[in-house]
Amino acid sequence: MVTTRDARPADAPSLGALHVRAWQRAYRGGLMPDAFLDGLSIGERADRWERTLAREPRPGAARLVAEDEQGRVIGFTVVGPAGGQADAIEGEVYSLNVEPDAWGGGAGRALLAAGTEHLRQAGFTVAILWVHSDNLRARAFYERAGWHPDGEQRQAELDGVDVPEVRYRVALVDG
Repeated sequence: MVTTRDARPADAPSLGALHVRAWQRAYRGGLMPDAFLDGLSIGERADRWERTLAREPRPGAARLVAEDEQGRVIGFTVVGPAGGQADAIEGEVYSLNVEPDAWGGGAGRALLAAGTEHLRQAGFTVAILWVHSDNLRARAFYERAGWHPDGEQRQAELDGVDVPEVRYRVALVDG
């Protein structure tokens, strides 16, 4: 059984390793350059997570992890006001990554549900997320969860790599 909880500073090493493994698996095959993926550093990612988790989240934001039955961190999501703007009227799923060996085991669904519930409780009525336009696995995952592309596209820069993205949207309240 997968459970979710708020991320803690002690999770930083696990999150750094998971983050790198997830990107290396999800973005191979032309979605991001192999040289970039090969150069990702678990230590550097863990340091980023340590700095992030040492700070309180912004109002409306949350950093959540999924754990397996043994208490191992197998996924994370970060959510908050769209674009990181305090006055945003939409919530956003900034990131969602799952340990590749745990794909298909429910961690992604649990994290997406917990993240969107957090956004709903924070008062957002709509949530968005951006996903690599060619990441068909992720797009299918979000569509199965009821998210829909809304026609918006952009070129995003992720750690120095240009990435084509499409925006997905879901209503957080009925009606």
